[in-house]
Amino acid sequence: MKLIKNILLLTAVALFASCKTDVDTPQFPTPDEFVAPVINACSDVIVNANNSAAESVIFTWKAADFGLPVQIVYSVYLASGETSGLLGTSSSTSLTIMKGDLNGVALNKLGIEPNGTGAVTAYVTASVYGTTQYDELKSAASNSFNVTTYLMPLKNFYVVGFFNGWSPDTAPEIWETAGGTGTFEGMYPFPEDGTNPGGSGFKIIEQRNWGAGNWGFDAFTGKGDNFTSSSDGNLVLPAGIYQLSMTRTPMTISATAVQRVAAIGTFNEWADDDSELTYNAVTNVWESVPVTFGEGGEYLIRLNKSWDFKYGSSGKASTTIDGGIELVTKGGDNIPVAEAGTYIITLHADRTPYVVELVKQ
Repeated sequence: MKLIKNILLLTAVALFASCKTDVDTPQFPTPDEFVAPVINACSDVIVNANNSAAESVIFTWKAADFGLPVQIVYSVYLASGETSGLLGTSSSTSLTIMKGDLNGVALNKLGIEPNGTGAVTAYVTASVYGTTQYDELKSAASNSFNVTTYLMPLKNFYVVGFFNGWSPDTAPEIWETAGGTGTFEGMYPFPEDGTNPGGSGFKIIEQRNWGAGNWGFDAFTGKGDNFTSSSDGNLVLPAGIYQLSMTRTPMTISATAVQRVAAIGTFNEWADDDSELTYNAVTNVWESVPVTFGEGGEYLIRLNKSWDFKYGSSGKASTTIDGGIELVTKGGDNIPVAEAGTYIITLHADRTPYVVELVKQ
């Protein structure tokens, strides 16, 4: 009898434990039971000088269903053919984006010509916040609609950090690659700052003051693998020279390391030991020591002492730097020197394309 009682007791404990597990551990339905979001129809969008910063576009959709009350993150994309660009993310069933920011995605990601019109679609994806266990659910594309883009004036932000003494009023510019793209590129040195061993801290700021937008590590939804954060939230890169690229929508930033910035040409008989350029934090340019050209002199800009990273002449005069020549990345012709003499070669690397000029001594 005692044996039977013990068996019954163990059976009851096992049943209780089984019931407790079923109650306490929620189980997702199988993925084939999930319901994808459904994006609503979109109307044509026209962007112009008057509405780019004053009007917005609202995308809406029917909620996804993962079978349980979970927090869902939605990502909205604009697409043209097989190419798409992220417009933004939302925890609700709508996303509002300024027309100017949408214009930047259409120009920069989809390749629609400035002041042109292109047919696009939109779609939305849904994922469970905090886990990658389940695949994203993707809506079907919206109806096709037209986006008419606007060639916006170039914008710029500023880079402030240890390299310029954390002085916002002297922070160098980082210029947009083209008007309305929302992508900003430039090359800067980042020396070790002492408070971040082996690294250098900086931020991106909207104006030359701390009162407007200033963006550190947590402000960017996407960052390159070489970025870390300081204790006070600054972006930190390993000490060195970097080509920065940041986008405004969405907020992302990446950095490509550069070992050497230099000039090579007839002034040094095209010797492989090219003349290194140093950064002038006051004027935001890279400068050579004075070099002397004879008649028919020519030169090029090189990175990393490599012909794979040469910057030659496009044959186009700069519209922003008087006397400057626009350069071609990994190409272009030798840059001619109009008159023999001694010059400082000056590289403006805070813009696209880079611009070089000669300052006669």
